[in-house]
Amino acid sequence: MFERLREVWRRSSTAGEAYPAELAFMLRNPLRRLILSPREMVRRLHPAPTDRVLEVGPGPGYFSLEVARALPEGMLLLMDLQPAMLAKARKRLTRARNVTYQAADARALPYADASIDLAFLVAVLGEVPDPKAALAELHRVLRPGGRLNLTEQPGDADFIAREDITAMAEQAGFQATRHWGGRSNYSAEFRRP
Repeated sequence: MFERLREVWRRSSTAGEAYPAELAFMLRNPLRRLILSPREMVRRLHPAPTDRVLEVGPGPGYFSLEVARALPEGMLLLMDLQPAMLAKARKRLTRARNVTYQAADARALPYADASIDLAFLVAVLGEVPDPKAALAELHRVLRPGGRLNLTEQPGDADFIAREDITAMAEQAGFQATRHWGGRSNYSAEFRRP
C-alpha cells in the first residue's frame, strides 16, 4: 500500500506525466479558487451560448460545470487521456445535459477538422509528451476564427512560461490575441486565422 502511494505521489510531481487520477480530489480543493476560480475562467473564455467548446484534460471537472452552464445552447466536449478522470468529471456533472466525454490523446484529437469554436487547457499542455503535436491538432479542429486558451498555474511540475507557450502556439499557426495574469499564473488566448 505504501509503495503504491509513493508511486502516485511521484507521478504527481514528475514533469511530463499525466496528473494521477488517484489525486483528483486535490484538483477540486476549494482553495484553488484563490488562484483561478471557475467563474473567472468562464470570463476569460467568454464563450458564445451556442459554442462547441473542447476542454482538453479536464481532470475531475473543476472548471467544467461552470463552462457547461455558460453554454445553454452549446456543447462542452471533455477529452482526457485518463478514463478514470472522465468518470470523476461525469459524476460531478450528472445534471449537465450538454456535455460529452471522450478518452483520447491530445496528439490525435477525435474530432473533425474545423468543428470546434473554442478550446482550452488548464495546466495540461506540459503533460503532453509532444506539445507541438497537440497544438497542431488543436489548430486542425478549431474553425477559422476559433479561439484557444492556454492557462498555466503555479506549482505545476509541467509549467510552461508564457513566452514559450506563445512561441509554440505561433509556430503551430495561431495568432496571439491577449493574456491575463502574471508570469506564474496566466491565461493566454490565441486565434486560428
